[in-house]
Amino acid sequence: MKVLVIGATGGTGRHVVAHLLADGHSVRAFARNPAAVTTRHERLEVVAGDALDQAALERALQGQDAVISTFGPRSLKKTDVQERYMRALVAAMAKAGVKRLVNLSAMGAGDSAAGAPFFMRRILRPLVLGRVFADKERGEEVLFGSPIEYVNVRPGMLVDKPARGGVKASLGYAGLAAKMHREDLAIFMIAQLQSPEWVRKSPLVGY
Repeated sequence: MKVLVIGATGGTGRHVVAHLLADGHSVRAFARNPAAVTTRHERLEVVAGDALDQAALERALQGQDAVISTFGPRSLKKTDVQERYMRALVAAMAKAGVKRLVNLSAMGAGDSAAGAPFFMRRILRPLVLGRVFADKERGEEVLFGSPIEYVNVRPGMLVDKPARGGVKASLGYAGLAAKMHREDLAIFMIAQLQSPEWVRKSPLVGY
């Protein structure tokens, strides 16, 4: 497949790019700072652009089969970045005729908030991540109201360790550890490019 990766320079995005290339896919990495993409490969193309710029997204989407987005906030301040980003991306995908999006969200967002672990529900979200989650949820509503074939992936706490396997995905929390390794998350997201299992759903993922 030809896959556009948005957020290719982030912790999870770097693993996504590496595994897509290892699996034989062609990758177009979309980055505000192309120099930050240090990987070199004959099937890797790096394009510069602002993720909030619909026209730039439209250009990057030309000729692509699918999108993996690991785009996320870099601040805990009140913002509308994720909502604006999703509006631009949804519109750009519609114009480019690209239907499949694997999007990185977070455990505890949206309808997964009620059953989230105590620390996340009572401490982390209200005291630290409330504004980030509010913006994320507005972006999700834009995505859910679109015709895109999305998989909205909701991992728990991410750690920078090698893949260990044993990833579980569910719409509920029972038997699911609320953390995972970034490399395992990347592998799971890539698997959703062609799988019908979680299309137009928001699976919680962990171990």
